[in-house]
Amino acid sequence: MVMRKRMMTLVMMTMRRRMPMIMNLFLLKIYLLTIIVILIIIIVIIQGCISSQSRPVILELLVSVDLPETPDDEEEPLLSGLDFLPDGRLVAVDNKNKKMIILNERLQRVGTPYKFKTNPRDVLYLPHNELAVTRGGNNVSFLSVISDNVTRLKREINTPFDAYYICCKSPSNMVVSTFNDSRPVRMITVDCVESEFDQVKFPKNTYKKGESSCTYVQSKNTLVLTDRLAHTVFIYDTFKGTSRAVTGETIKEPRGACVGPGETVLVCSKKKNSIVHLTVDGAILGTYPVDMELPYSICVSKDGTRLAVSNVFVGNRKLQLYKISPAHS
Repeated sequence: MVMRKRMMTLVMMTMRRRMPMIMNLFLLKIYLLTIIVILIIIIVIIQGCISSQSRPVILELLVSVDLPETPDDEEEPLLSGLDFLPDGRLVAVDNKNKKMIILNERLQRVGTPYKFKTNPRDVLYLPHNELAVTRGGNNVSFLSVISDNVTRLKREINTPFDAYYICCKSPSNMVVSTFNDSRPVRMITVDCVESEFDQVKFPKNTYKKGESSCTYVQSKNTLVLTDRLAHTVFIYDTFKGTSRAVTGETIKEPRGACVGPGETVLVCSKKKNSIVHLTVDGAILGTYPVDMELPYSICVSKDGTRLAVSNVFVGNRKLQLYKISPAHS
């Protein structure tokens, strides 16, 4: 019994001596595991940031169609405004022939064109299958479009200014470029409530029709204004009130602009027969030649994988569809 007690005492003393060592090893393992988890989280965050950074892209021509004058046209078509529907169909407004058409992924017309009383200028897809179309006569028309390619007029609003290009700021707020007006860009709601970019200091120019266009990068609160005659793309941070003027040999008579993949901006460089790719900070990511002369209007699909562009070259007007792919570094 005495020996047994001594043995038990010896074991207990040994355990007491080793317990701190065991606890230290346990705590060390917990510490190392914590470090590993933190490193994994940091790596995932860094990879996410890198993947969301603005990157150059590759444009691959998928479809190109000529736009000759048809028997029901009064003039050679001029597609002054383009936008994609969520399902990939393309909507285009023909400024010269006062109509709106819907096209499939092969750029084939589907359904019956919608005829306007005045010349349509640009088109914008809004939530709930609604289209907003700027028109001559200080008018914005709202139309519904459904799966069978039928388009119906829902309502119209009259604006106190002449609007041309139109883009989305929020589900109920639009940004429009103006002409013959001291303020080249304005905001308007779907109910025709007008407001201004109070933080933005615009050029003092009063643009004439065809001299400017606009787009808006919602996630960055960034407004883009093109100045065709100054060969300049102005980029405004509408919260901070800061601005950048982007110029260069690749930007000659900039026309239509739209939001590109990764919160970037794509601009038609009319006299260079190309599309210029910009970050919201004004850095040029790339310049992509297009197989047409005098590119004019441009839009990108909702999933960022397709780009449509039309031109204004008299006698050889085209509409083209490109695939957008990330450029490999």
